[in-house]
Amino acid sequence: MTYDEKLKIAEQLRSSSVVQTYLSPEMEGSLDRVDWKEEIIPTREGDSRVILVSPRTVEEPCPLFINMHGGGFVRGYEKRDTVFSALLAESLGCKVIDIDYRLAPEHPFPSALNECYDVVKWSFDHADFLKIDRKRIALGGHSAGGNFTAAIALMANQTRDFSLCLQILDYPFLDAVTDPAEKAEPENLLPVERMRFFSRLYMENEEDYSNPFFSLVCATPEMLKGLPPALIITAGKDCLRKEAERYAMMLIHAGVDVRMRCFLESNHGFIIHGLAEYREARNLIINALEEAFK
Repeated sequence: MTYDEKLKIAEQLRSSSVVQTYLSPEMEGSLDRVDWKEEIIPTREGDSRVILVSPRTVEEPCPLFINMHGGGFVRGYEKRDTVFSALLAESLGCKVIDIDYRLAPEHPFPSALNECYDVVKWSFDHADFLKIDRKRIALGGHSAGGNFTAAIALMANQTRDFSLCLQILDYPFLDAVTDPAEKAEPENLLPVERMRFFSRLYMENEEDYSNPFFSLVCATPEMLKGLPPALIITAGKDCLRKEAERYAMMLIHAGVDVRMRCFLESNHGFIIHGLAEYREARNLIINALEEAFK
């Protein structure tokens, strides 16, 4: 595809959604009970816009959670992401950085990955400024954000720039090598062609689909050893479930502490969109972070 053709497809993907968000007054009310503001963080890809969410009452230095939204690397940040971040800040007394990262195809692989990595590193380097505890910094993401989470943990395992206390992967995309048609589930929400477009717009060359920082299931056992503990959440009706389960087993065989939970009655995107078993899943995340932040 030409660049103009990619832009046209991206516009179509951004103007349509296969999952409708439900934000109840109770959920949105979390925003009124925390403080949140826009911050700009320098990265190798340029300035990165983030939303810094802080609880009204906090004992500093406090823990930090860094959140990365989904959207197939193409669709952008939305209000629901900060609503989710506010819930965590209010429930845990932690600060949250919600990253509004660069999108493909305008910024193909590895632009957004580098940007998010640099935001995480900046957070560690500026812990005193943020009044956070470097030993209690966790990272998590949804769908494409789960891909970034796993890839950043993998990168940091090599660079030793920082050490996360927990990585959280919500229904992550981890396998670009397997064609989406082979991942089909009877009640899956994600159309095959839509999934193909997400990969094509993000990764410029299909021969690079096996890059382990894009397809995490291609990582070697040696790359996985020493990774931080992981919470991996899947949805029973989601076509990405099996690759997440595969990656979880890879981590376990590499000696990584893994907690995995499949919500059988849910579909892709349920946690951030407030659907199906989202309450139980959000409580699982809160409990896992509470334990990691001790």
